[in-house]
Amino acid sequence: MGRWGVISRRHRAAVVPDETFEALVFDWDGTAVPDRQADADAVRDRIEALCAAGVHVFAVSGTHVENIDGQLKARPQGPGRLYLCCNRGSEVFEVTGKGPALVARRTASTEEDRALDRAGEGTVERLQARGLEAKVVSQRLNRRKIDLIPLRAWADPKKSEIALLAEAVTARLASAGIADLAEVVALADDAARAGGLVDPRITSDVKHVEIGLTDKSDSARFAASWLAERGVTGRLVLIGGDELGPVGGVPGSDSLMLVDTLARATVVSVGIEP
Repeated sequence: MGRWGVISRRHRAAVVPDETFEALVFDWDGTAVPDRQADADAVRDRIEALCAAGVHVFAVSGTHVENIDGQLKARPQGPGRLYLCCNRGSEVFEVTGKGPALVARRTASTEEDRALDRAGEGTVERLQARGLEAKVVSQRLNRRKIDLIPLRAWADPKKSEIALLAEAVTARLASAGIADLAEVVALADDAARAGGLVDPRITSDVKHVEIGLTDKSDSARFAASWLAERGVTGRLVLIGGDELGPVGGVPGSDSLMLVDTLARATVVSVGIEP
């Protein structure tokens, strides 16, 4: 058994009930670490100690495994297990003393990949028709990422700058007669369905809108199912994230971790010091 604490001194401490947990499910960027350049030594030490104490740990992220494992570098010995749930719900890796090993992957069909291409291109065309410059900036596993503010000043914004980023994006959208990010998300959803996607997962980190086949809810459901098979449910699970509420007028991506199968879990919101 283990107890959740503040895993990065650069974060404001969340108020956590004085309870014992058997599993942790938490977002990586902005929650476990302030950004991908941050020193994660303290986080690694805590996670390895939790696993040694029998706590199961699930780190959830939109990025790929090389980014998380390269920063975390944890090599737990158990009996608690460490899973890296990556690519917005499309992959799960178990990390042992030998490193990460793939245990689950959502593989897009050829037609789904083509539909994602059409969705990304269609979204850009719709935005450009409104007078907003945007472009598809990456074709990651099972998703297309569209930059809404492709300007040098906002090439790589930090999590601590998200309020300023939201203001800049809102002003940019307004100049094109677009009310807010929610309107962009609706536009992307329409483009995705027109492109042939039956269940498009549309998310936004304010700078981008992403169209995918999966999202963080898939990561959370994997964790919930795995834990339930071992009798770990309800308030034995702690969920942590920094985007649990609205971000830029749309639901934060971490709110997708709050799935029905984890309805009784304890949830904490983590903030980053400016």
